[in-house]
Amino acid sequence: MKSFAIYILSLAFTGMLAACGSHHTETRKDEPAVSDSLVKNVETAPATMEAPSETIKLNGKIQPDEGKQAKVYALVSGKIKSVQVELGDYVKQGQVLAVLESAEVAGITNDVSIAASSVEMARKNMETQKSLFEGNLATQQDYLSAQIEYKKAQSELNRARQVANISGGNSSAYALRAPISGYVIEKNITGNSEVRQDNSNSLFTVADLSTVWIIANVYESDIANIRLGDEVRVKTLASPDKEYLGKIDKIYNVLDPANRTMQVRISMPNASGELKPEMFATVKVSAKTTGAILSIPAKAMVMDNSKQFVIVKKANKLEIKEINLLRRIDDRAFISGLQEGDQVVTSAQVFIYDALNLK
Repeated sequence: MKSFAIYILSLAFTGMLAACGSHHTETRKDEPAVSDSLVKNVETAPATMEAPSETIKLNGKIQPDEGKQAKVYALVSGKIKSVQVELGDYVKQGQVLAVLESAEVAGITNDVSIAASSVEMARKNMETQKSLFEGNLATQQDYLSAQIEYKKAQSELNRARQVANISGGNSSAYALRAPISGYVIEKNITGNSEVRQDNSNSLFTVADLSTVWIIANVYESDIANIRLGDEVRVKTLASPDKEYLGKIDKIYNVLDPANRTMQVRISMPNASGELKPEMFATVKVSAKTTGAILSIPAKAMVMDNSKQFVIVKKANKLEIKEINLLRRIDDRAFISGLQEGDQVVTSAQVFIYDALNLK
């Protein structure tokens, strides 16, 4: 009898639980998934048409401005007597970089001396012939011949002096001078070394580094998105926290067959001298693609099962819409699947998405 009573009580308790569960389920079905106050106060942003500005990262190297550098060669053969500057020194225009001892310069100096003596002799002969001609002791032809010889001697002296001026030599010494003011960025000689006139390598290179070039490599896949005038931000390993702003001012429209890249040039002011030749640089290009694309804040997207969704608010109602993500640049997402002007939820969107899915 006692067992039967326990069985009856168990059935009654189970029935009560079922009734309570049925009442709770009906209450949830009647309640809205998202409260009206949340719908009214939720943050939204419109879908707008924008031309995406894509950041392309390039690797580059700093080089001297070719229009502000000069290579120094020896115009004569000889032996280096002294080198008066070192790599990295600042020099002024006309400053002596090195001095050579040259037999060629000695010969040029001797030619000037001989030509000057010849002029003096021809001048005296011409004056003598003039006196004789005026005293009827010489013919006019003799006097004209003396004048011609004097002019020839003057011409030879002028030629010898011009050669001496070009060579820059004096006696047997030949001075290599800086053609412009700037820094010595290349030095290929040492003291007591021999120099040949036909040497194809420059002995010094002097560069004005107040402006430098940044030559960057563009991969073939990015060429279509690079344009003249694109703004760039440049960083170096020496100053990783500092950005240098510039623009692409030259596109070299040929590809290097070895690495399949095209080069671009950025001219950069360098009054402080922080940018030095051969430094490696990271160049970020703000390249704009052609055409406008629908854009929304990237934070509005919700990912579920490898798909992208947004919550759209229309007439105080919220609904889930699937979108296609075309590209993402910084805090903007460029998409398809919405209409321009649609208001997408940008706050608590994950919570709202889960609530709408549970309803």
